Amino acid sequence: MPLTIREATPADLPRLPDLFDYNDVPAMIAEHSRRISTGEFSIFLLLEDGDLIGELHVTWRSDDPRFAVAGQRAYLSAFRVRKDKQGVGFGSFLLDSVTRIIDQGMYREITVGVEDDNPRARHMYEARGFTERIARCCESYQGDSYEFDLLLRIQPKG
Repeated sequence: MPLTIREATPADLPRLPDLFDYNDVPAMIAEHSRRISTGEFSIFLLLEDGDLIGELHVTWRSDDPRFAVAGQRAYLSAFRVRKDKQGVGFGSFLLDSVTRIIDQGMYREITVGVEDDNPRARHMYEARGFTERIARCCESYQGDSYEFDLLLRIQPKG
């Protein structure tokens, strides 16, 4: 069961509904393709023997500096692991791998949004230093609204 993580290309985007029930798949593909092509955004895929079992989105720059600032702060979102693969360490592997990539890219700060009804994700983030609550946020995506805490982790210099 070899696990691999790689950055998604627009050709990978039609696979994402295997992990999340998008209301408008063509709109998601168009938006994500645009954001990937401008370098604003990346999606890291977790694959097991070539099968998509997880994803984690990283926003590299945002109009809202609480979330992301190019070269300084990256924002994690859409952290998903297929239900039948949860609870065995795949999510930890994905999160740790992606945060290592971000840290190597000279980003000292990482933010993440975590919803109140997701204690497993909150525990994973807090165990990795995402402990400073910097905002309470609400956003909508494809007609669904989400309310969440925006947590910050600062990587010490050195």
